[in-house]
Amino acid sequence: MRKIVSIIIVCIAFGGNVLAAPFNGQIQHFKQPDGSMVDVRLYGNEFYMRAEGLDGYTLVRDKVNGWICYATLSDDKMELRATSVVYKGIVGDVSSLRNDIGVSKHLDILPAAIKEIIKKNQTALEGTAHGSTHPTNSINKRVSGTPVNLVAGNIKGLCIVVDFSDEVGTVPMTEFNNFCNDLNYTNYGNNGSLRKFYKDISGGLVDYQNVVYGYFRAPLTFAQYDAMPYAQGAQQILGLALNWIDSQGFDFSTLSTNPDGSIQAINLMYTGTPPNWAQGMWFHKGNYIGFSADGVHSNDYNCSPAKDPLTLATVAHENGHMIGKWPDTYKYGNTSGPDGIGAFDLMCWYGDSYNPVPPNPLFRSNVGWGRVVDVTNYNGINKDTANSMTCYKYRNINDTNEFFLLENRMAVDRSTYIPDQGLTIWHIDRNGDNQSTHHEVWLEHADNNYNNEDNACFRNGFNAEYSYSTTPGSNFYNGDPSGLRVWDISNAMTNMTYRLGSGQAGPSLNLMYVNLSGDTNGNGFVEPGESANLNVNSLNFGQLSSSSASVTCTAIGPNAGLVTVNTPLAMLGTIAVGQTIPSAFNITISPGAALGTAIDLKFLLSDGTDSIYITRTIIVGVQLLMSNSSDNTCSALFYDANGETNYDNNTDFTKTIFPSSSNSVIKADFIEFDVEDEPSCGYDYLKIYDGPNTSSTLLGMYCGTNSPGQVTSSHASGALTFVFHSDEGYTTTGWKAIISCLTATGVQRNALSSFDVFPNPSTGTVNVRFDNTTNATLSVLDLMGHQLSVTTIESKGDTTIDLSDQPNGMYFLRLQVGNDVIVKKIALNN
Repeated sequence: MRKIVSIIIVCIAFGGNVLAAPFNGQIQHFKQPDGSMVDVRLYGNEFYMRAEGLDGYTLVRDKVNGWICYATLSDDKMELRATSVVYKGIVGDVSSLRNDIGVSKHLDILPAAIKEIIKKNQTALEGTAHGSTHPTNSINKRVSGTPVNLVAGNIKGLCIVVDFSDEVGTVPMTEFNNFCNDLNYTNYGNNGSLRKFYKDISGGLVDYQNVVYGYFRAPLTFAQYDAMPYAQGAQQILGLALNWIDSQGFDFSTLSTNPDGSIQAINLMYTGTPPNWAQGMWFHKGNYIGFSADGVHSNDYNCSPAKDPLTLATVAHENGHMIGKWPDTYKYGNTSGPDGIGAFDLMCWYGDSYNPVPPNPLFRSNVGWGRVVDVTNYNGINKDTANSMTCYKYRNINDTNEFFLLENRMAVDRSTYIPDQGLTIWHIDRNGDNQSTHHEVWLEHADNNYNNEDNACFRNGFNAEYSYSTTPGSNFYNGDPSGLRVWDISNAMTNMTYRLGSGQAGPSLNLMYVNLSGDTNGNGFVEPGESANLNVNSLNFGQLSSSSASVTCTAIGPNAGLVTVNTPLAMLGTIAVGQTIPSAFNITISPGAALGTAIDLKFLLSDGTDSIYITRTIIVGVQLLMSNSSDNTCSALFYDANGETNYDNNTDFTKTIFPSSSNSVIKADFIEFDVEDEPSCGYDYLKIYDGPNTSSTLLGMYCGTNSPGQVTSSHASGALTFVFHSDEGYTTTGWKAIISCLTATGVQRNALSSFDVFPNPSTGTVNVRFDNTTNATLSVLDLMGHQLSVTTIESKGDTTIDLSDQPNGMYFLRLQVGNDVIVKKIALNN
């Protein structure tokens, strides 16, 4: 009999049972081989998890006899191993605990070993049924740059409930339906259903329901599935269950889908308790693309326990990945410093199993829930109502990705379990990554202690100011003063007040860097020996005009001696309210400055009373960033896609670099190289090909700190092609290489020096003049190195090549005499 009920998409958490969301010392119950139960504290997430006894000693389950035992470290500290001492800890029974094990408490393996486990489990969870280590339809929800997209209206997903012959389901299907869809649901002590939770945190914009099927009886026992590698059993069950639902005539196209046609989310719930944390049938979030029907296909799924008590927190957290496309804000391995957020954010530590906290204000505003008020230029008293879904934004006018968000939070309603009350101040950088030390979302802590959220909020009597001179301070990430001053903060209460700005009417000066222009050769970069203008705008966002204003430009830092500031001062006079005054500062780079030299400059705007400054780093030389493109140069710096900062997760780029001068070949000298390491370069890698495309000879595949060193093209085109791949998980600093050109080897100039091409650019007909009497072969190649035509030149004189049927662009003319080759470029513009 077909059973369809309106329900939700994601995984459901169970108090007292294992969960899919992060653990921070929560107690879980596990069974020993003799049937006795023990209480264990878990730390981590589905990628890496560590267990401790109630007495603080680290625990592992013995692989041979199955007992949970006290653990010791291997000699290399890369593995936890079971001792012979069985753990018997039970809450409330002090006699069951030990303090004489002979090993240290809180043992953990080295960060490098944690990293390897995380990567292995990420591959297991986010791989596919087809064996791919990177799902082609995966929607990345765990990395930086959280997308901005409106989420509103009706959302419909799928929930599948599964049991086994050795773990028979007992919770009635009506309970799952009510847990997900009943707006008045309170069973097990939950504060509403999942539908009610998302209705509340979206301000009524989202009505999130689902279809539930079950029970589906899995063909193998739970024990058999649990014996499979991590996530493999769950994915096998999911494939079978989806086909079972399809056989009953369900129309999968009625579910909400992502832009790529994948079902927005699938919840796989099953009975049984996994005996090992983060192994086997442990509940998790993953990707499975092994099913398609009715024009849609599977991808994101979650799995969770299908037995009581049902709790709201984990399912709410996992839905955040699927509904909002929000990444986790906790650290996967806890090896890159504190989270700095804790239970102030659903996507970090959700606070309470039965009443989870809302998401942070960035994630909420990204999907259009609530109101964002710009206070960048506000000077006065702000009234901030707690938990009102209104936050206040202070912008960095030089970087639209960086800003601050202010929000009053009180521990009531959905925020009952936040760890502190008062004004929260969030530092946002969309280019950051919460798995690194440069975060996308960071909660400034009033007590400056980022390992504890108990005193994170600003309020009267406990750090009532946040500004340039306080600790923590309001500087931007690059160290420049932001100008943000929040002060005279009231007591923590429903209607808080605080002052923004200077507190009295006056000018409010701001500086904005515009661009570099007027460089000698006009390529937009300043090179050794060149001069250029650095353009800045001076602004007044205050209430009064600023008089006698001026801007100075000063070279600072260790390389200040390599630049001359030719116009160090710009007198502006009066800057009226709302006025913008441009200034240009001419600089000259020393001819002796090396390619890649960082020149630091400070621009200071002052009127004698008020002042502000910004800094700017200018890199000497042309800069090429990794991208899907081709470039022509003989002098450049070549970086990964993010330049001086860490490259992104989930990227695939191919770039070809051609020499810009004739009879030359590209040389790449890697002076910095750091790509995520793995013995076979299976995670992130850079491939280099000797020629204009990936059909050329592969020179090498590089990762870790195994730098390519110096690489020189030996191809007729003189080109090198670079292919970069990064997967999910860790990123590093990438690379920096100096690109130059060498004269092509093996070229006899006495035979080929008379090789001329004209006109260039051409409108279709190209004349080739070759005054040597030796027979030669002339080939026309496109930018990918594909041969378009071949002509034999048997005598000196002019040869005509017709390119009129080719699209506009750049081409190569390759002349070969014997073993000698010379290549020239021709631009076609017909």
